[in-house]
Amino acid sequence: MSEAADASAASTPSARLLASLHTLARPRAAGTSVRFEVTRPDAATDTYTTRLHAVALDCDTDGLQVPPESRCARVSTGWSDTHEAAAGDVRVLLRASRGAPAQLWAAVSPGELRQVTDEPLGVWAPVLAEDGANAYVLARLPEPGRYGTDPEVGPEAEAPRRISSLQYQSNGLGWVLDRPTRLLRIPLDGESAPAVAGELPLPEPETLLTLAGEVSDLRADLGRASVVAPVARPGRTADLRTTVWLADETGPRALDLGDLAVRRHAWLDAGTLLVTAVELGPSRQDFVARVPGLYLHDTASGRTTRLTPADEWELTGALVPADGRVLTLADRDGGVLLVSVALETGEVTALTPADWEVTGWCSAADGTLIVTAATPTSCGEVFRVCPETGEPVQLTRLDDSAWYRAVPVSAPTPLGEAHGWYALPEGAGPHPVVLSIHGGPFAQYTAAAFDEVRSLTEAGYAVVWSNPRGSAGRGRAWGAAVQGDFAEPAAADVLAVLDAALDAEPRLDRSRVGVQGGSYGGYLTAMLAGAESRFAGAIVERGFLVPESFAGTSDIGGWFGAEYLGTEPEQVRRQSPMERVAGVRAPVLVIHSEQDLRCPLEQAQQYYGALVRAGRDAELLVFPGEDHELSRSGRPRHRIARFEAILEWWRRVL
Repeated sequence: MSEAADASAASTPSARLLASLHTLARPRAAGTSVRFEVTRPDAATDTYTTRLHAVALDCDTDGLQVPPESRCARVSTGWSDTHEAAAGDVRVLLRASRGAPAQLWAAVSPGELRQVTDEPLGVWAPVLAEDGANAYVLARLPEPGRYGTDPEVGPEAEAPRRISSLQYQSNGLGWVLDRPTRLLRIPLDGESAPAVAGELPLPEPETLLTLAGEVSDLRADLGRASVVAPVARPGRTADLRTTVWLADETGPRALDLGDLAVRRHAWLDAGTLLVTAVELGPSRQDFVARVPGLYLHDTASGRTTRLTPADEWELTGALVPADGRVLTLADRDGGVLLVSVALETGEVTALTPADWEVTGWCSAADGTLIVTAATPTSCGEVFRVCPETGEPVQLTRLDDSAWYRAVPVSAPTPLGEAHGWYALPEGAGPHPVVLSIHGGPFAQYTAAAFDEVRSLTEAGYAVVWSNPRGSAGRGRAWGAAVQGDFAEPAAADVLAVLDAALDAEPRLDRSRVGVQGGSYGGYLTAMLAGAESRFAGAIVERGFLVPESFAGTSDIGGWFGAEYLGTEPEQVRRQSPMERVAGVRAPVLVIHSEQDLRCPLEQAQQYYGALVRAGRDAELLVFPGEDHELSRSGRPRHRIARFEAILEWWRRVL
């Protein structure tokens, strides 16, 4: 892109919106300050940067007044610096230069940070041992001749892949069986820590464990390392279980946790393991709306006990034991909360406001909690939770954007009220309305600042969004309400919330309403477009649109459709958007990514082709090089182009 094009792109409302966004994560108390990560999209370089910042713990924005500049500042120099940790005199972090994979860097005080790994595909999930003597990382081991290991063999010339499992690819990554994950131990004594790639030989990491599938969590304490990874999968049927693997002087071994799929784990003591997990039942693939709970596993007896209620508090974050309780995150009815779970009783207590979306937390030396969170007025700030009152005190003012006001709205359903929100643009109205539907379906919208809503309201559109039946945050009965009837319960709920908003707010124009959604939201949008005449237009993005072919092309196709829709052919067809193409009356924009492995591109191609053959007004917009996560983490310039395509479509049809 030329400099003139760069300047022009940067001047658009979509570009300015993207430039104003940031995400905070991984706060770490360090003396009298807290260090945290700030990730920002950078349209000029078409990449993301992550830099470490620090703010004083005694800083107080005092009613959102901006704190002194010197008290909140950038403290790292890399292009992307993440996962900082310290133990004694040792400090480690992941550092990636532009266009290169992340490697582990370490410093032994008072020395400078030096690179201590040189893995061809990079490393991730670093953990520093409490004594600072070792760090543990995860890294992929590419087969010889693949992924650039032979400079004379490009991707198009690699050897063929022989596949004998249903799980052989992953969205955002690609093929997985020819680059298994290794757990590596990196010695950090005085001799190895100063090693620099290209200057001194790197220390040879010790390979402790090689795992064929995806790895979701890593811990290192009690003199050993442990990871969460899939169990062994004999045969070719889908098996979604994951367990904890231990790696110590006796060699790697998997714990027997029955039919659990483990998400996170932490060691309470040398023989007691805490895990968040879901139960998959005898089929080992019954995942629909399973609520993650907290379990206690005794390694000596092999006994596993659930501590939290079976249908409440969907625990989603890392586990941090402290003083008879465990701190973690929970999805809860439109919020992501920091919660405390009492180990004695399993009682769960919320520690942050219900309308926050918490992204990280830590404890200061005095026990004070530090939280990073998106709120209804900011996409990310740092807060100190007052130990006496439990009230949050805002430490940073990183977001001075003018966000919309989310107005709560609800509507009755057979299982209770469906909750949602609407937001208005400036002006007297009446305003055209966009009904926005989330993916999943077992996911949720929150009240926290959301770039999708802001993009639309700044362009003059009102937005209605909600968590219908099928969503997360309300327990299994709510989440499983769409099993076997994938569209109708959720469709009824999003329409009911839309009508409730239209009835409550006279500034909404009920004669100009569009509908849009991505993934499951794209599916539901397509189903509504084929059944409802009230919509003036629709945007179907990265949708689940052809259940029959999805089963053989998606990275989750081996079980997702069968568990949600069933397997009887007529039942599947009844729930397919392809069966409703003839009923589509409004113009439809189909948006998809070329490298989407969750909902592959052929889903959009088949749906778009069917619309055109039926004589419907339709367009297909395909983003090269992007996967299912385009709207959240795609290339910044593609995200800008996506915003602008959506706004142009609504200008045209609304």
